[in-house]
Amino acid sequence: MRKLRYPESETDCTLSLSYDPLNVKSYLRRATARFNLGQLDAAEVDLKRVLILEPNNKQAQDKLHLIQLIEKELLLQYPEDESLKPSTKDTQDQPPGDTVDISHTYGEHECQISEGEEADLHKLFNKCKKNPGHLDFIPIKQFKIDHLPADYRDQDLYNFIKVAADLTVRVSVNMVSPFRPQFFPNTHVQYPFYNKGGNASTRSGSGLISVYEYRDGLGCDARGSGSSQLTGDQLTTDYVSCPCEKCKQSGNASKVWWEIFVNTATHVVFDDIEASRTTCRLFFDDKDSPKVIIDKVTMDYVNIGNDNIRLKHVTCDTKLGPRLYDLVRRLFDLGNEVWNKFSQRTSDKVNLIVSHPHGCSKYVSIGRWVDNYRVEECDYNDKFDRTKFTYTTSTCPGSSGARIHCVGIGTGHVHNGAMHSKLNYSSVDLFRK
Repeated sequence: MRKLRYPESETDCTLSLSYDPLNVKSYLRRATARFNLGQLDAAEVDLKRVLILEPNNKQAQDKLHLIQLIEKELLLQYPEDESLKPSTKDTQDQPPGDTVDISHTYGEHECQISEGEEADLHKLFNKCKKNPGHLDFIPIKQFKIDHLPADYRDQDLYNFIKVAADLTVRVSVNMVSPFRPQFFPNTHVQYPFYNKGGNASTRSGSGLISVYEYRDGLGCDARGSGSSQLTGDQLTTDYVSCPCEKCKQSGNASKVWWEIFVNTATHVVFDDIEASRTTCRLFFDDKDSPKVIIDKVTMDYVNIGNDNIRLKHVTCDTKLGPRLYDLVRRLFDLGNEVWNKFSQRTSDKVNLIVSHPHGCSKYVSIGRWVDNYRVEECDYNDKFDRTKFTYTTSTCPGSSGARIHCVGIGTGHVHNGAMHSKLNYSSVDLFRK
């Protein structure tokens, strides 16, 4: 362990695990780094993974016991600290909905399972039982403004969907982590692919890209801001040159690089083990689209209970990076225009989804959202709640992880699955009040 260089050590271990996701030593070293950085929850996760791989590992047992003692001591010292207590919410009527038990809003996931061949995916598309013929799906290259509901045939909204489509990717994974839980947290709902660890069949979902641009270690988001819109944290790094493998080996690392994030569902990509076996296909608009693929992705953020994950890929490619960054900036600007025009017209509940049904090229589907369940307040930004949507908008296997676009509403929700009621449902995510 590098003394007093725990951030670098954590990064090194994460990189090591991307190549060998079952490396016990790397989990132990990363747990130690995270412990010393004060990230007790993350350290505890790493140690529990070690004990799954090696149940009698004494080092992991001792460190885990120490963390549990520290957490117990914190609760004893600060018994009135609300941040250390489970949150409880009342069920009074309040926008955007009641704070309720949402365990009934689960159903079947919509990952597409296949043997990994493109021809196999097209067969699955043609034999689809959920949406025979896919009559409510519009190929992105055929999507016109006239496809929008009559009162929503607005050029900015149309352009917003087209740019969102440019940033929509197919996510393919060929590994199942042994760490998938049996149930979704705090429910008795079976977690997808539980007890299939090591299985290498391919599954696919969808995701949406966001990008930060870095120059000499100073980051900038799509708003042109150097700080996070949600948390206010500065977008700075401890390094001033591109950390990609190409730059590390060149001896002449670029001072400009881009962090490409893919936002999708946790049940599509569960953890860093699965991230190491994940590829994302970009600009897959039809069968003739060139293959633009990013791999070497790592897990940047995950919330199993809310069912969302953010993957990260670093590049200094001066064609791909600026292209994606400009698209994200345009999406942000168009999103503001759409918000200004339609935020007072949300009673129509128009909802659109761009996804890769059955792992094939991009399609747009249009429908309406039905309910927006308030789960809890956002703990770091009082402008947002955490909510969960249900909707009629058509989806298929392969749509899991696709962003849902509720017109006139600020959301970050992704598609999760389909209920027996034939409604579809989203992840739990931020909803602008």
